[in-house]
Parts: sequence; structure tokens; C-alpha cells
Amino acid sequence: MTRDLYEEIDPRRVNLRKLCGGGITSSMESCVAAGVVPGNPDAIVIGDSKLGEASPLLIFERGELQNFVNAFNAGEI
Repeated sequence: MTRDLYEEIDPRRVNLRKLCGGGITSSMESCVAAGVVPGNPDAIVIGDSKLGEASPLLIFERGELQNFVNAFNAGEI
């Protein structure tokens, strides 16, 4: 059975840290806001730091993000 992290976690209660680097264009740096869910170190919340509180917040399990990073590093995406 697949877990529904959106039923388990209120992402607005997670303290997010702004992470920046690189950019799509030379005039704009790419930033995200991310944080680990307290009490659930396998749940990560990610949002768009430029949108602030208006940003949609996405919740991922740590393994899902690792799969994304692995596919990116392998040139698959």
C-alpha cells in the first residue's frame, strides 16, 4: 500500500531553508526551499523560495528524491 504523505503531514508546519545555486538564465539564480519533516526524517518538503508562502509545497520521501538525483546524474532527465 502506498503512503499518502499529504494526509500525514502539514507541510506548512515545516521550517524550510532556502537553497540557491546556478540558474536557468544569467540574470536569475535558481532557488528552492527545503526542509526535513520533524519526527519523520524520511519526509522532505520542497517549495519555490521566490514565491514565499504562496508557493505550493511538495512532499517527497528521501528515497524518491535520491532516485531523482540518480536519474539526473546519469543523464536520464
